[in-house]
Amino acid sequence: MTMRTVFFLTVILLLVQMPSRPGLAWGSLLHEQEAPVPSQDLVITSDSQAYCAQLNAHLAEKMRMPHDVPVGAMEDAQHLQQQGQELCQQNHIRAGIGRLRRALVLLKHQEEPHQ
Repeated sequence: MTMRTVFFLTVILLLVQMPSRPGLAWGSLLHEQEAPVPSQDLVITSDSQAYCAQLNAHLAEKMRMPHDVPVGAMEDAQHLQQQGQELCQQNHIRAGIGRLRRALVLLKHQEEPHQ
């Protein structure tokens, strides 16, 4: 037998003998650790017009709230929001979602207390 054959047989044997455990991530198979529990803030999304609209509404709400965001950062966020809306309307969903998310991250970063 070649080394390659021995390697593949070993891997197959290990996989067959491993008990099936739901929630076990493939990346953790070698370390036998459970997959991390997702935080409650984690939202599963899809690249859709509906998600674009949801992100845009969330961003618009965040911009209306009182905040200490500098004017320049607010203008950048508004520009990213406008680009995101246009891209989503033109069916460039992923690019639009990317712009909207960047605007949210920009606002969040500006709201954090600087140390």
